[in-house]
Amino acid sequence: MMVSYGLPVLVVAICGTAVEFDEYQHAISRINEAARRDSQAYANLIMERLDTRFTELDMALAALRGADDKLGTPLSPQVELSLRHYLLSRPAYSTFSVLGADGESIQWSSSEQKKALDEPLRDFLPVPKMPHHFLGPVHYSESLGTVVLPMRVREKDGGKAGYFLGSPYRLSRFLDEQELPPDYRNWDFTVIDTRSGQSLTHLLHMQVQVHPLLSVKPEMVALAPVPGYPFVVQTLVSSSRVWHAYSQQAPARWSAEALLLVLLLLVGEFLIRRRDREQMAHLRRLTDFNMFMAQASQCASQANDEAGLLQEICDMAIRYTHFRIALIARPDEAQWFQMLAISGARAYLNNIAISARGDLPEGRGTIGQVWRTGLPIFNASFSSNAALAPWKERALKLGLRSNTALPIYRDGKVWAVFSVYHEKADIFDDQLQILLKEVCINISMGLDRIYSQQLKTALLDNSLVGILLVKNRVVQMTNSYATHMFGLEPDALVGKSTEIFYADQAEFERIAEFYEQLEQKRTVRITGVRLARSDGQILIADCSGVKLSDLQNDISVWTLEDVTSRDVARRLYHALVNAADAVLLATDEREMCRRACLDLVRDTLFHAVWIGRVSDEGQLEVLSHAGEGTEGIEQINNCLDQSCSLSQPLVIMRAWRDRDLAYSNDELAEQANSPCFEFIRANNWRAVLCAPIWRDGQIWAIMTFVSPQAQVFDAPSIALCKRVTSLLGHALDKLDVKQRIECLQEQEAARARHDMLTGLPNRLALTEYLPQALARAQRQTTSVAIGMIDLDGFKQVNDTYGHEAGDRLLQQLGQNLQARIRQTDFVARLGGDEFVVVFEGLTPTQAVEQVEVVLAALHTAVEKPFPVTVEGTATVGMTLGVALYPQDGENAESLLKRADKAMYHAKQNKKTREKWWFLVKDLAGDAPDAPLP
Repeated sequence: MMVSYGLPVLVVAICGTAVEFDEYQHAISRINEAARRDSQAYANLIMERLDTRFTELDMALAALRGADDKLGTPLSPQVELSLRHYLLSRPAYSTFSVLGADGESIQWSSSEQKKALDEPLRDFLPVPKMPHHFLGPVHYSESLGTVVLPMRVREKDGGKAGYFLGSPYRLSRFLDEQELPPDYRNWDFTVIDTRSGQSLTHLLHMQVQVHPLLSVKPEMVALAPVPGYPFVVQTLVSSSRVWHAYSQQAPARWSAEALLLVLLLLVGEFLIRRRDREQMAHLRRLTDFNMFMAQASQCASQANDEAGLLQEICDMAIRYTHFRIALIARPDEAQWFQMLAISGARAYLNNIAISARGDLPEGRGTIGQVWRTGLPIFNASFSSNAALAPWKERALKLGLRSNTALPIYRDGKVWAVFSVYHEKADIFDDQLQILLKEVCINISMGLDRIYSQQLKTALLDNSLVGILLVKNRVVQMTNSYATHMFGLEPDALVGKSTEIFYADQAEFERIAEFYEQLEQKRTVRITGVRLARSDGQILIADCSGVKLSDLQNDISVWTLEDVTSRDVARRLYHALVNAADAVLLATDEREMCRRACLDLVRDTLFHAVWIGRVSDEGQLEVLSHAGEGTEGIEQINNCLDQSCSLSQPLVIMRAWRDRDLAYSNDELAEQANSPCFEFIRANNWRAVLCAPIWRDGQIWAIMTFVSPQAQVFDAPSIALCKRVTSLLGHALDKLDVKQRIECLQEQEAARARHDMLTGLPNRLALTEYLPQALARAQRQTTSVAIGMIDLDGFKQVNDTYGHEAGDRLLQQLGQNLQARIRQTDFVARLGGDEFVVVFEGLTPTQAVEQVEVVLAALHTAVEKPFPVTVEGTATVGMTLGVALYPQDGENAESLLKRADKAMYHAKQNKKTREKWWFLVKDLAGDAPDAPLP
């Protein structure tokens, strides 16, 4: 406050001092002017006196010449008389002398005679304006007793110097001031002889001679030269005289100045108070605008969407800066502005159209001009701006006096216009303009930041891979897809250890080994990483890591590509291929089921697969199984009681009951209240699917697929399970068909190689068997005996009892023969009543003895009668020819022929033979070969 009042007082004091100083200087000027005027009057008076004295001397000289205009020497009495009469008429002349041509010798004088004057002519100087007038040096005359100024006039005679007239001029007369007006005599005049610098006034008063021009200050002295003479009148101006002149008018002036000071103080008080109010208002306004700019800058740096940013800016403009209206507008395709955000007195904009076109009146306002030019416009007043005529009346009615419009840039172009309206005119000073421009720059930067953030977010969030920024294996930032992969809320992974990603600790430690590779090579790619979702479901991902080289610490960017579907498809494909391999390679039902279960748990989605069915008593019967927890799967029967049936039934029970596929993607949760819960939890059954296996048009069994992960079964996996069970069912059907065909083939082969009547191998079977037996004997170095049998008396049986009876006898004989041979031996019916027996494993050196033992047992087959009819029996005998391998031959055909020959020989000698069989080696060497029957 003291500064506020002291400044006007200081200004007034300075102004008053300047005025007083000016008045004092003016007083000095007046006094100096008066001194110069009076000094000049005094100088003129001295000039007149000198002129008069010289004139008088000229007249005296003229009087001395006389009538003939010639002054003779010596002076005649008549001339002397004339001079005396002239001097009597001039009492002022105390001394008058006539001098010779040398200007020094006295020819005549009115005083005592001297031969010469004291002043030599050389000390006289001519007067510039009259060269024949001379002034001598001022000096003190002892004869006159005063200071005098010598004066001389030279007479001209034919161009030659004549006589001089000389007369001293009393200095008291010369300097007399009495002839001056009274008001001119108020000065201390000093006459200075410029020839010598002497002060004549001081000489007159016998004062000490000093140089007057050096004893006074220049501003305190007035100089006036005596025209035509070497004298200057110096007038001393004292400070007291100036002060007296100055102070004569000071009281009135000081009264006026005091009054002016009081008025000035009052006006200053008013102006200071108004200025303080204006400054306070301006300061508050600046504070509000700075607050608005700070808040707008903060909002622009933190906003996440354009609409929210623009609306918040308008709201803050109303809240902080007290604008009546704040809006942000942008033209549409038709070039009419549409409001992006608005706050404040919206009524102003009701039914108002603002165009961006300059050819329309609605486009010539501040907003339209800013859009077209890209430059801010500050409208000081609606009243004085003709361009705002379309909006003037409404603005004034709503109390709007001024407005401004500023461009909002985006990508280097005007994107929108920010406009505010205030109730006061001339409100937008330079500082407010700068602040508003800064606000628009902040808005532009905020919009660019939002766009960049949206673009970055779009790139990240629309990516089909999860992206994580990891520092020291702690998540710093993720995109939305990453959290979606893990079934979490956005940003739920931030700040968490990556250990929570993995399905188990082993997988976490496995990935840790790749960090050394990441450190060395800066990049790493890991396929088939098992990750865990928040719901416990396992997902498979391919992970790629890149170490950021421009940052400190262990910072890396990881991308997670969810390849679960690919892995599932691969595993499903493996399961399908494995199932196909199982059914293709299996040779029977049990092996097919076992292989299918084993292959379906190898590198597939399932950790357990088993096949079973439910008995009529409701008990589970397991046919085949493979995988974790299936060894004791029959234990489930312990909890399949009445209470279990009342709760949620097991999936297999539902599938068996409904004769259709059934599944649960979280069997553990569904069986939480079931007696089977502990068994299911212990075996880690999460997702379970049961599909019926149809065989020969009926449900044969249920195949159960079990996964440790929940939510595994979707449309592809369900379709695959159906296909597997269908494939297995078809394979079982084909196996049944194959078995039936093989049975038929075996039957047909048996029929082709066995005698239809006796069931013994026939000729074809003998032809296939005999080479193999010989090959075995060759490998084993053994002998083989081949016997050809023909029945004795069989024809009589047919003739006596008929062919049916004969057939019955052959059947019984075949059975008897088959029963009496060793397991390594072979018997076949060639046809009719002929049979062939083959004995293997005989020792070559003991073959005959071993054959005899076997044949003795074989003959018992015909030692008992054969019942051929209900009442009758028949008896037959046997004749046998024996050939030995390799003794009697090396191939089947030759051995059969020789055995047949031996049998034929024995048959011819039936009456005389000792044994019913005969050896080939006992035949005569020249015995003819008999053809085979």
